[in-house]
Amino acid sequence: MSNLFNKVIDNKQFNFQPLEFGGEAGYHVDVKDEHGTRWEFSMLRKDDKWKIEGEDLPSWIQGSSGSLANAIDEHE
Repeated sequence: MSNLFNKVIDNKQFNFQPLEFGGEAGYHVDVKDEHGTRWEFSMLRKDDKWKIEGEDLPSWIQGSSGSLANAIDEHE
C-alpha cells in the first residue's frame, strides 16, 4: 500500500493515510467541512468494494463514497 496522499473532492481536501488492522487493509481519512469541523472515518475494502466505516458522518461524506473509492484506486 502507498503512503499518505490528499485529494480534493467537491471542493474539500480529503487526507488519506494507509492503515492495517485485524488483517484488513484500508485508509484512515479526514476532511474539514466549511465550518472547520474535522471529520474522521475509515475506508475499508470489503467484497472488492471500498466502504466507509464511521459513526455519525454527514450525508455529504456518505454521498462521496464513489469519488473516495475512485481516488484510492487511482492512487494505488
